[in-house]
Amino acid sequence: MPSTTVSDFALESFTARLKRPFITSLGRKDWSCNVGMTVTLKGGAAGYGEASSSLALAHLKPAALSRTMERLGRSCLGKDASDAGRIIAHAWAKHADSPPAVSAFEAALLQALLADRGLTLADWLGGALRSARSDVTLSAWDPAMTAEAAAEAARDGFKTLKIKVGGDHRRNLARVRSALSAMPRRGRRLILDGNQGMTVAGALKLVEDCAKEGALVELLEQPLSKTDHAGMRELTRRSGVPVAADEMVLSPADAVRVADLGLASAVNIKLAKSGILRALEIASVARSAGLGLMVGCMAESGQGLTASVHLALGTGFFRWVDLDSDYLHEDARPPRLWRRNGSQLESLT
Repeated sequence: MPSTTVSDFALESFTARLKRPFITSLGRKDWSCNVGMTVTLKGGAAGYGEASSSLALAHLKPAALSRTMERLGRSCLGKDASDAGRIIAHAWAKHADSPPAVSAFEAALLQALLADRGLTLADWLGGALRSARSDVTLSAWDPAMTAEAAAEAARDGFKTLKIKVGGDHRRNLARVRSALSAMPRRGRRLILDGNQGMTVAGALKLVEDCAKEGALVELLEQPLSKTDHAGMRELTRRSGVPVAADEMVLSPADAVRVADLGLASAVNIKLAKSGILRALEIASVARSAGLGLMVGCMAESGQGLTASVHLALGTGFFRWVDLDSDYLHEDARPPRLWRRNGSQLESLT
């Protein structure tokens, strides 16, 4: 029996308090309820993956994620992790209705296999970068809390703020002004994340007004409903700012549709939606079509964010890096295979 035979797996559900409530047009959360998975091979190598409950996939509660991850763990016992591609493809075919669970299983299995070979995921993906700079997310808070969080982020070296916005232009602009008041006057960069809650006119007007406030809007992230193809196409055509598809891209086929129909000028890849191997396919489609790439996250801990950080560092594909979930936690398991230095994500290998 080879050293890469899957000998054991373990699940652990845990809850991490957020520094501040996470509020978007989809709802609010004060805690992150996550499920961690460790896969161990016969030779002793182990890998870790994590599924996070989220507002975007609110129907996938921690108990449901755990049940799927338990089935996936049992299904791979005694199998050779060297056959990871086939095992992972089968997992997606059988449990595509629970992407965070399959993604966590995939991350744990791949990282165990690579650890057996003396590699990290970043090594395997090419080791393109030693470090990358992330933005930081400011939720849909009142102006006072927004200013407080923006000041903290500025002290920690964040140069780009990702601000949650919605359908109320007055509140959006008040939030933007509060955030900008805490940043240095030069080089103030923003990402506006609508979480499907905006209109074409509202998005264009907000970008225009942000420019009047002296801010550079780098990206509009999924401002319209994921089903509003006509609106996304119109906004992408009219906007002088890149428009990213987020919730509307879960698979390589979705990325092809976005590229073919001109629904966005960029794609946000989140491993919780696609997993690692399908993320590489999505990136290939986007790069071939000339679309920009963003890498994002849900509410994973530092340890759970490892696969996403290594994807960013290993490939070097991403113009926008939105990997800040651990920074938003009050207390959560820290990373082991990378480190955070404020806005900087750094390789340990």
